[in-house]
This record gives sequence, C-alpha cells and structure tokens, in this order.
Amino acid sequence: MTSSSVIGQRALLCFALLVMASGQVQGCASDPGSGSRGSGGSGTGGSLSGAGGTRASGATGGRQANGGSNAAGGAAGGSQDAAENAHPDDASPPDGAQEIGFITWTYNETPMGLYVPAPTGKPLPVVMFLHGHDGNPVYPDFWLIPAVNAIEPCAVFLPTAPPLDDMGADWGGTYDSWGLRPAMIDALAELDRLIGKYGFDTKRQYLYGESMGGEGVYKLLVEFPTRFAGAVAAAGYTLNTGASEMAQTPLWIFHGSEDSISPVENDRAIYQSILDAGGTQVKYTEYPGLDHVPGIEQARTEPGLFEWLLAQRR
Repeated sequence: MTSSSVIGQRALLCFALLVMASGQVQGCASDPGSGSRGSGGSGTGGSLSGAGGTRASGATGGRQANGGSNAAGGAAGGSQDAAENAHPDDASPPDGAQEIGFITWTYNETPMGLYVPAPTGKPLPVVMFLHGHDGNPVYPDFWLIPAVNAIEPCAVFLPTAPPLDDMGADWGGTYDSWGLRPAMIDALAELDRLIGKYGFDTKRQYLYGESMGGEGVYKLLVEFPTRFAGAVAAAGYTLNTGASEMAQTPLWIFHGSEDSISPVENDRAIYQSILDAGGTQVKYTEYPGLDHVPGIEQARTEPGLFEWLLAQRR
C-alpha cells in the first residue's frame, strides 16, 4: 500500500468518525460518559482469543517539528525539541514539590493530566493513555485511573493531541515514514519530564491506546522497541509494517469483528505479521458482532487485562 493511499484511508476513517459523532456515538472518543451506552452495547458476543504465547523528526500536514527520537536514543531528542518550543504561557507542574492526586496543566497550549497515587516507598509504574479521535480524558474520574489502581498504585499520564485544521486530532501511525508527529513528541517530552520529577519506574512504562490512540501505540512500539514494558491497542488502524520491532514489546490487541471505522482485517494482519516475525509476546482478542465503540468499551472490561499489563517488566 502506498503512503498516499494510507493517508487517504486515514482521512476517510476520520471523516467517518465525524459523521458518527454527529449521531450520538462519539467515534473513538474516550469519554467515559459514553460508557456502556455506546451503540450495540458492549456485552454482546464472546471473545475469540489468539496468543502466540504473549520501534526524529515529526510532521503533520505541512508542519514540521525537528528533534524527535529513535530507538537507540530514547525520547531525549523529542523531549529537548518540545521543551525548546514550549509556549511561554504554558503552565506546567513545578519541578519542586511532588503533587499527589490528579493535576492538570498545559504544554504547548495543549491540556495534560496526571494522576499520582500516594507514595508506596518504591518507584511507581506509569501508564500513558493515547486517546481516540475526539477524546479529551483530562479529568480526575477518567476510567483508566481506577482500573489500574484497583490492582496496584499506578500513575496515569493523560496527554492530548490538539485538533488539526483539516481533520480531528492525530497521534500519527506507522504510515508516517518521517518519524513522530508534534503531538507525540510533546507527549513523550512530558512523559520523560514526569518520570524524572516523580521517579517513576523506567522499567514499568506502559501504553494504552484506543482507535487513533491505538495507531499511536503501534508507532511508538516501532520507534522504541525496547522502551515500554507492555502495551494495549484497541481498534487501531495503521500500516502493517514494523512487525519485528513490535514483537519486542508485550502487546495485547483488541478489535470488534464488525468495526465500521477501523477495519478488523488490519489488526488481524498486524497480529499475524508479529507472529510471522517470531513474536511470542503478542495477544489478540476479537469481539464477535461488535462495532468500533462497543469493541473499545468491551476491551476496557476484559478480564485479566490490567493484571497482565502491570505484570510486564523491562
């Protein structure tokens, strides 16, 4: 598939999301207000699970963001670039006192959120959540915070991708051959800063992405194959490439079989490619009969999901 055809497919997907959003179903939105109220429900059907046991610069549209990062250098380049380009009016958490609870700030004029549980006497794990097309999960009762903290104290970082001029927000995906998009560079820059400030466990950095955020998860696993301890991608769409890099991170993929936004065949192909590349840390769960939003919601309540994720280590 050519780069132009992939970008065209992405634009069609985003247009479809906007159409869905006008009809009460918020596409890839991460708003827990949709909860189990998404069309079709989230309780139909069972699950078909397969397991094979269990990877700069950035640009978007006509915009370029220098710096970035690579697998060898981690996210330092992207962090430095984003920090140098931060808006002078941005209000980031101070680097002195370490807040506990839910805090918010802006970075490059983009909302950011972080939940920090009480100290446990050891470095906390941290999950970075990449929202969907219309998602804006910067509020204290976001569903992922209690989900992971019911298992063990865990920090949850909620970056956001600002809307683009021609479509919704975008984290980018493996179809971006030039590197990381500015929103992803900013997210990594803040993740690095928060790890340094709070002393989060660098061997327990996790990713969770829904729809467009799932695309971002795939991109990060290709760009940084040894950084993250584990990852979840729900109903993502991206170019089926970089399987050998993705295979180096424990990954659980979820998709509804009747997804009308992100074709299920794409995730099936990515899963098979990872297996063919020798991957033994990938899991795949498909929900029969579920469309885009119900499939995403069903994944949130998959038994054992967060126990599995938090059990991964680097």
